[in-house]
Amino acid sequence: MDSYKNITEVEMNQLVLPSHTNERQEHCLSGGQLLKWMDAAACLSAEKHARTSCVTASMDELYFDQQIYVGQVVNITARVNRAFHTSMEVGVRIRVEDLLSGEIRNVCKAFFTFVALDKNHQKQQLTPVVPFTEEEKSQYALANERRRMRIQYPVNLRELAKKQNDQHDNEMYTPESETRSNGEIAPVNTSLESVELVLPPHANHHQTAFGGQIMAWMVAACTITATRLCRSHPQLEAVDEVKFRGPIKVGDRVVIKTMVNNTYDVHMEVGCRVEAYSIGGEVRHVNSAFLIFAAPRRTDGRGDLKMLPRLMMETDEQKRRAFEAMARKRLRFEREQIRKSVGPVIAIPWNQCISQLLNFNNIEALVKLYQLTKWQEVQSSKGVTLSKCESGNHLCVKASYSIHLPAEVIFTLLRNEKARKEWDPLLIKVQVIKVVDDDDEILHMVLQNKMHNATKPDDVVLLVSRRAPCDGRDHFTIAYRSVVLTTLPPYPEYNRKEHLCSGLLIKETEGEEEIIEGGSQYCLDIGKFQAECGPFLSCSKLGFFTFPSHELIDQILRSREFSTVKKEKMRTVALEGH
Repeated sequence: MDSYKNITEVEMNQLVLPSHTNERQEHCLSGGQLLKWMDAAACLSAEKHARTSCVTASMDELYFDQQIYVGQVVNITARVNRAFHTSMEVGVRIRVEDLLSGEIRNVCKAFFTFVALDKNHQKQQLTPVVPFTEEEKSQYALANERRRMRIQYPVNLRELAKKQNDQHDNEMYTPESETRSNGEIAPVNTSLESVELVLPPHANHHQTAFGGQIMAWMVAACTITATRLCRSHPQLEAVDEVKFRGPIKVGDRVVIKTMVNNTYDVHMEVGCRVEAYSIGGEVRHVNSAFLIFAAPRRTDGRGDLKMLPRLMMETDEQKRRAFEAMARKRLRFEREQIRKSVGPVIAIPWNQCISQLLNFNNIEALVKLYQLTKWQEVQSSKGVTLSKCESGNHLCVKASYSIHLPAEVIFTLLRNEKARKEWDPLLIKVQVIKVVDDDDEILHMVLQNKMHNATKPDDVVLLVSRRAPCDGRDHFTIAYRSVVLTTLPPYPEYNRKEHLCSGLLIKETEGEEEIIEGGSQYCLDIGKFQAECGPFLSCSKLGFFTFPSHELIDQILRSREFSTVKKEKMRTVALEGH
């Protein structure tokens, strides 16, 4: 196992030289140069899988956690997570190594989408990726969720921007923004238009402009625009999204247009539009991106960040760009809050505009818990094995048993919340509060509290996300997490509980029997936990997810005369918190 390496994996190591740096005096690696390296590594990985030429279609949001300096080594690892029909997702991880100290730090990670082309430059059908390790299986499953988010993102953005516009709920008009003493700047004063000629050195091996080169030009142009606003050396902190709409050929003229869309205290968003045309040809919109900059007070890039001046919106188009920038900022903020939703308060306020982010987090938490491997058996009785695993400040619990029933049949039973009383002895009632879409709902559950000093039952408001597999390498998935609904506040007759995540993973397996595994992850002080069977299911500070009894499931399904021709593997993993 130690010698295993994914056949699509590519590792690139680059020594940062002075020619790779930006304009700042401290010799930081240019963000554009880093994007070029990342795109090149991702392309090589994509072509290892496709066995043909591939072009960049998009890059998801990217956040830079570390600065990289001259003399350090940039380690880039790229791997194909999943192939769809003609496109594939490539995950890229960046680390930096200081050769003098030996320290290695994480810089960022990103997800690229590539499209495979045949000899006639037409889209080519891809062969499926076969995940092997638990991490590969995890990323394989999550790639499908990220794809769903990419498709839904423009819809959510338009809805949120419209809401911002209707309510005038943006920082340009808040009392806090009036306290800035920098004055106002018209966005047009930050605008830039620059043209580049695509030459053979800028092209890839199928004579179209290399995506990484286009992104490097974009970063350079956006940096000029950002500098015009802050009058210092801006620092690239994030790339919100990059989308390529079409190819750029050798000989094309590339026109890059940039402008500051909005400012938020110490950060600004710079919008970038890329157009291309050939001699005598029509102008084509080929790319768009949104880059986030900050401005250090000192010229060496260290110290506090500068407070940025407000923008003076003079036209409807400038206002539209500002509202959309605020919508993207809101979505970035929500992503960050969801990622940090572990602690005393773990329920995220529900908002339809961020529903895809919550759905993804719901599935991601469950899949990543399933990926854990250091389980220790605690107890085994009547065919059920109870195991635990400590991960950071979380205690994970897993129950395993066997059953001879089709996974699809089990999924059909367990996804039906109206039938939950048949297998959940603690359930008092369950109500569907909101139907989000065909696969996602918000539920209100009331559960018995079995603690000896309990005076009232528990209740919980849950987002449930259900996914049927796209192919044989996917799971049947049912994931839960707590959300906050303003229309459903805590009731005095119930004890409101919260779940970080809980749910079921159901998967087909080979062999003569079906294996069912159930698990939970608790947010608690591990030092105060006694590793015994009882506290796993009866900690007084925790709302908890009831594992379906294998005997009840077997009895219920057999009573309904379901066929048991197929043999399946069902994995149940739950993650909970207080």
